[in-house]
Amino acid sequence: MQEFWEMHNFDLYSILCPTKLDNYFKKNGMLFKKGDVIYFPEDEEQKLFLVSKGKVKLCKYNSDGEEVVKMILSKGEIFGEKVLLGQDKREEYAIAEGNETALCLLSIDKMQQLMRKNERFGLFIYKLIGLRVKKIERRLEILVCKDAELRLLEFVKDLFEGNFKDEQTVKHHYSQNDIAKLIGTSRETVSKSMSKYKKMNILDYTRSTITLLDKENYVALLEEES
Repeated sequence: MQEFWEMHNFDLYSILCPTKLDNYFKKNGMLFKKGDVIYFPEDEEQKLFLVSKGKVKLCKYNSDGEEVVKMILSKGEIFGEKVLLGQDKREEYAIAEGNETALCLLSIDKMQQLMRKNERFGLFIYKLIGLRVKKIERRLEILVCKDAELRLLEFVKDLFEGNFKDEQTVKHHYSQNDIAKLIGTSRETVSKSMSKYKKMNILDYTRSTITLLDKENYVALLEEES
């Protein structure tokens, strides 16, 4: 298990986006404004994408027309990766979240070539795909919880992934608005809850980290809310 977490040391941005990015963008780059749709469900899959600037939201709409956000991705993260498994149709909407979102396009052939040349990198990509599926399933499970504060507590725990027992602080790229979209509530509710938990000396949120100030009480609160 530890070997897999060490594999997160791969810098996908430096591997998959050439250093001369300006020249690369002329042939392989895409720029989007906030709200622009990158692709739609049922679009044919031909390439992977890597976020080089801004954020991208992957989402669906339920039968009531409500948006269900599956993931919010930032610089250095890939999406559309299921094309490597032979999937030929998109399953969700990909929408630019940042005011200036830039993407690198990655051909299937180039990606497969890199994976063949570097077995460890190939393993990382397939592990990443499997982990993504589990994360999305887990997010959907959390959305079933009726209480917004419980959804927030579960979200924070999931950020630690396999290191919850050993770590006190986890790095992240989520704004409070991002978190609100991912757990199906308002930004105001997330902000109010974060302030409440900080006053209770349970957790501390910043734009780049979340620290569990009192893990024992955090776990007790999670169990109590459940």
